[in-house]
Amino acid sequence: MPSVLYGGCMLALKFLWLFVLVKATTRTYYVGIVEENWDYAPTGKNLITGQSLTEDEHASEFVKRGANRIGRIYKKAVYKQFTDGTYTQEIPKPSWLGFLGPVMKAQEEDVFVVHLKNFAFRPYSLHPHGLFYDKDSEGALYPDGTSGKSKEDDIVVPGGNYTYTWPVKKEYAPTLADPTCLTWIYHSHIDTPRDISSGLIGPLLVCKKGSLDDSSIQSTDAAKGFALMYSIVDENLSWYIDANIKAFCLDPTTVDKEDEGFKNSNKMHAGMKGLYNVQICHKNVSQPSLTGQERRYFIAAETVLWNYGPEGYDKFTGQALNTTGSESASFFTQGTDRIGGQYWKVQYVEYTDDKFTRKKNRTEATMHLGILGPVIKAEVGDTLLVTFANKAEKNYSIMPHGVSYSKQSEGTSYLDGLWKLGAHVKPCETFTYKWRVPENVGPTASDPPCLTYLYYSASDPVMDTNSGLVGPLIVCRKNTLNHDGTQKGIDKEFYLLFTVFDENLSWYLDKNIKVFTGDPSKVNNEDEDFRESNKMHAVNGYLFGNLPGLVMCKDDKVSWHMIGLGTFTDMHGVHFQGNTIHLSGTTRDTLPLFPHSSGTALMQPDHVGIFKVVCRTFDHFVAGMKQMYEVNSCSSTARPGQPYGTMRTYYIAAEEVEWDYAPNKTWALSGKDASYGKIFVSPGEDRIGSKYKKVVYREYTNGEFTEHKVRSAQEEHLAILGPLIHAEVGDSILVIFKNKAIRPYSITAHGIEEVGSGEGPGTLITVPGEINTYRWNVPERSGPGTSDPNCISWVYYSTVNFVKDTYSGLVGPLVICRKGILNEKGLRRDIDREFALLFMVFDENESWYLNENIEKYLHKCPDDFNYTEDFLEGNIMHAINGRLYDNLHGLTMKEGANTNWYLIGMGNEIDIHTVHFHAETFIFKTDNDHRADVYDLFPGTFQTIELIADNPGTWLLHCHVADHIHAGMETTFTISKSDNKVPLEGGVTTTAYDSINVKHRAPVKGDDREGIKFLGKALGAGEASSTLIALFSVGLVLLATILILIILITCQRKRTHYRSVQRKCALPTDSL
Repeated sequence: MPSVLYGGCMLALKFLWLFVLVKATTRTYYVGIVEENWDYAPTGKNLITGQSLTEDEHASEFVKRGANRIGRIYKKAVYKQFTDGTYTQEIPKPSWLGFLGPVMKAQEEDVFVVHLKNFAFRPYSLHPHGLFYDKDSEGALYPDGTSGKSKEDDIVVPGGNYTYTWPVKKEYAPTLADPTCLTWIYHSHIDTPRDISSGLIGPLLVCKKGSLDDSSIQSTDAAKGFALMYSIVDENLSWYIDANIKAFCLDPTTVDKEDEGFKNSNKMHAGMKGLYNVQICHKNVSQPSLTGQERRYFIAAETVLWNYGPEGYDKFTGQALNTTGSESASFFTQGTDRIGGQYWKVQYVEYTDDKFTRKKNRTEATMHLGILGPVIKAEVGDTLLVTFANKAEKNYSIMPHGVSYSKQSEGTSYLDGLWKLGAHVKPCETFTYKWRVPENVGPTASDPPCLTYLYYSASDPVMDTNSGLVGPLIVCRKNTLNHDGTQKGIDKEFYLLFTVFDENLSWYLDKNIKVFTGDPSKVNNEDEDFRESNKMHAVNGYLFGNLPGLVMCKDDKVSWHMIGLGTFTDMHGVHFQGNTIHLSGTTRDTLPLFPHSSGTALMQPDHVGIFKVVCRTFDHFVAGMKQMYEVNSCSSTARPGQPYGTMRTYYIAAEEVEWDYAPNKTWALSGKDASYGKIFVSPGEDRIGSKYKKVVYREYTNGEFTEHKVRSAQEEHLAILGPLIHAEVGDSILVIFKNKAIRPYSITAHGIEEVGSGEGPGTLITVPGEINTYRWNVPERSGPGTSDPNCISWVYYSTVNFVKDTYSGLVGPLVICRKGILNEKGLRRDIDREFALLFMVFDENESWYLNENIEKYLHKCPDDFNYTEDFLEGNIMHAINGRLYDNLHGLTMKEGANTNWYLIGMGNEIDIHTVHFHAETFIFKTDNDHRADVYDLFPGTFQTIELIADNPGTWLLHCHVADHIHAGMETTFTISKSDNKVPLEGGVTTTAYDSINVKHRAPVKGDDREGIKFLGKALGAGEASSTLIALFSVGLVLLATILILIILITCQRKRTHYRSVQRKCALPTDSL
């Protein structure tokens, strides 16, 4: 072939090859596991206060070395990045990463290739979150049924190496509403809690296509973002704890590893404080000018005598708050060494002007504020001028969330090189804070019109807030507020603070002991019962229904502004009984709150009566964190009620059973879990084991209650849960309930309208042997919101004694769907499988049947039994649907199946669950669709997630909280490989469901899998679209290539012809 033709062909082929290749980058990382000594505080100082750590009362507990204290330096294993496979040259990482591994990043359609070498003394691995991987690149050790090459990735032995490959598939990339990059983690996954506590964890970023401009992986440019891990690093769980004792304790022989003081000294909160530095990097940078109004507030800090129960009785029981044996007695009984229900506190109080002589009286609309300071409100563009007068005895301040301010108006001090008068306002002095409300701090398009924040005193944030200094701060869109500060379009505004006021940490504890106890000399400040009596589980400073003023009219538009405050136990699931709330397009009746978090919820009550607003965290509920709100019929022309159509009837009984948390103990008693599982599942001298008498909800075929409704294979996973109740908006649910147990129980649900309960907050009680009918209406406000999936999850349980009934086993799932989603059998027609999962720690010590279980399984008399710590611990069951250590079965689906998972959180302060799916990501909906592989559950909260089963195999599903992993809150789900990935046409609860035709399925937002076949493989609509585009592009390239070849061949032929003519017509040169 002539050179020109050959060159043209090669050029065309290269062009074709480059065009057809997916524009993907292979991001290669060389990572070594290296052991090193890590110093948690290398300067030896508290850089927030400037104090030496040894002089800092709080810091010294964690960092001071001693005979039986390790100090601040610990041996750890960490991930480090190297330039190549020789692992001789380390790539430096930015100092802010601390001991975290390197930031690994890639974008959609890239491929991670991670070469891992283990330089440590024991086996480790590397497991990613949020990515697709095959079994040979999972990097996680658990019984998944694999062997051979698929098991090699689980463990990298000392001196060994392994290469992991993780493609960044479109189905795992950020959604349109997600940020540019999703933040995940990678970590070692042999014994996950111990591996991570030893130091093996790092950040992983998955970004949208086109967001990473090159293949560089070595950049440490801070402008590209920071990765921050907030964690209490428990060095007691580290593989190196013995080595650290030997190396750093001055007298290792005196160390008792079970001593609480020693264990606490090794829980490294890392100070949980840091500083970030904002520098002026460009000239002529100025703050945007504000065009709104100036809003002035005059607020003083004043000492007040505060009564946590001014009515003197429990509004739920009618008993006096100091009644012996009552739930309230320990908090309200005054005695020789008990303070009772009254305490001296300090409160923010509003005045009319800067003279601070005339208080601004609270009205009927604001009387519910209780201990809270005045409501500070502003619109975007406004400036807030807050003049603060300290009329108390200590230095105090005002520190806001959610607004912009200069250093001089910051209400807290730390080592930033500035002296700020507003950080410590002395008694009898005043200070004016100036806060700005620019556009960037205001509500976004998906936010409610007003955002809820808080302000508080931060001279000493812990002591000041426990003493009472906190208030609400509201930031609204422009033109949202009326002239009097009320919100347009809102009839009622309520502000609720949920917190445990720890009076032991109040500035006024000594004064309260002196004033209120019968004999102050008898008080032991360190006595646990005394300290517990001073922990007031309050809503706006009130307990047991004593909060006044939560009154509204039916059909009012109500805005609830919710605030959290406190410590690590202040995890609140705030439940509004009788009505639902709207959060960014979703329907809920429970809002999670944490310290210094806040939220705005909208409600339009449609049911007259008195209802509960409570914290569903068990201990908080029992300790009085429960109030009532009242809905009145204020209009003479009532709106016509919603008609209800389909009546869905369920026959449900409460019946007692022997429940086994772990019928198969192989997982619990073998391998890495052997040392952890024994206390929970093996019977012993003082251990019950895995079997307990419990009470459960079970479905029957009819009202005779003689024949159980047999659970199908699709319902096997429900385990301890009651039947899965389905209904659509506009339906009524009729529950015929029989109590076949030995004590009174009931059945009530979240989210619905309970008919026949009168105007009180109580539910009908069913005594043993009795049958009662419960009717639940499903109004529009009980169904999915505009941003919700087609069906949302609620829960039902018994409320005779909410805590003990639930711990005893009475709980089940309720699912409410849009109209048209359920078929004639009452099952979903829009998805292939659905699963309901309850993540809850069942505390059998609080069960009604504890004594019976002691008698039956330990053959001992409960009255004479010694309740040891091991016994109590062994009865705390960290369960998924009542099963431990992979004993939950039935989580099976086909490849390509469209599944919904109803995640349910219930329980106590310990019940903070991070639900993690291996090998899959899912979509959860708030204002928009968001991708995750971990979802956070808290007591009283529920979430429907949508998961397309993309990756065949048996995969781990577990709570990622370290203690919960060791205690068995793990199971597996299986995706079976399918030659035809067309989604199944039913199959949720009965085999008859398979007959539903796919054309009748309701559309699911975000579901682009319609089962289009290509070369025998089913593709989703998105995959099909990408395939068609690719084929079209290839076709164009091939067409262009053919045209180029034709042109080249034609040109070559013409040129050959021309040369031929030249030869034929040539004349001898000598004839010219």
